[in-house]
Amino acid sequence: MNWTRSTVERLAYLLILFAATLPVTAGGGPLFVRNNSPVYLNLAAPPVNDFSFYEGNRWDLDVLTQYSSMFADSQVDGIELETPIMLDMETLSVTVRAERRINAFSSVYVDVPMISHWQGAFDSFIENYHDIVGLSNGGREQVPEDRFAYRLRELDLTESTAGVGDIQLGYTIYKVRDISRFRFAFTVFAKIPTGAVSDGFSSGSLDFGAGVAMSNRFDRFQLDYGFGMVAHGDPDRRYAATLDDTGYGYMAVSGIIWNEIEGVVQLLLSSSPYNTGYHRLDDYQAMLTIGVRWRDWEFSFSEDVFSYTAPDISVSVMRRFRF
Repeated sequence: MNWTRSTVERLAYLLILFAATLPVTAGGGPLFVRNNSPVYLNLAAPPVNDFSFYEGNRWDLDVLTQYSSMFADSQVDGIELETPIMLDMETLSVTVRAERRINAFSSVYVDVPMISHWQGAFDSFIENYHDIVGLSNGGREQVPEDRFAYRLRELDLTESTAGVGDIQLGYTIYKVRDISRFRFAFTVFAKIPTGAVSDGFSSGSLDFGAGVAMSNRFDRFQLDYGFGMVAHGDPDRRYAATLDDTGYGYMAVSGIIWNEIEGVVQLLLSSSPYNTGYHRLDDYQAMLTIGVRWRDWEFSFSEDVFSYTAPDISVSVMRRFRF
């Protein structure tokens, strides 16, 4: 959904105010969330680094559960394509990440996503929510409520699907013991096309990427940020004709807001690998996430901002186990 310039300015002011009013305690880093759009779940996900893991634990096991609602219909938007694009569904994904420290300066991780796309039951709720906050419904009101449609190139799914998506592997080199309170990590990663393209769980491409993550601890808050590139391989022709390489960047501000509860505001931006002629896929992704962290739990809410390439809304719960 497109936000006006005044809305973006207010958002920037709120981010600054949030950071300035946090108590004098450092935060715990960025949130582990993904773009839960069906087309971005099939691509290599930009990694974000939680540096607290590198300060003593050997194993990190994260279980991320996300529920989202997606709507994009080229016909509703008046875009004439040889093959119309329809993405109208609600998605439940559970991603299990296991990370293992190798030594004092490196680790490896694996992400395994389990995905379910179905018609859902929250279209009317989302339309009412958009009306209340003054945002566009993007054409939802022009189609039947709780419709399921997954049409992209040669894929044309009309029934709910569930399965395992593409697995991602990564290797990280990091530096955390520094008196300047600045921490740094470099990650190389690859996405393996293990999911079923015919069921909408894979692009069929072997993707490679590299990214840099940094973190600064201040008295009142912690600032985490990073950037990188992803090189997408040749996709399955049923899914896409080509996939362009993409660049990404993220920033997260975190800090203690009360007792053991941390607040986090996070923004992820990336270019799009798609060239479909439909702006909702070809435009860059911009996903704003606001969340809280309590001990080994994270709760967050994500919105698509500036563009339509992330789901309308996503609710995420993450449980972390370290040993």
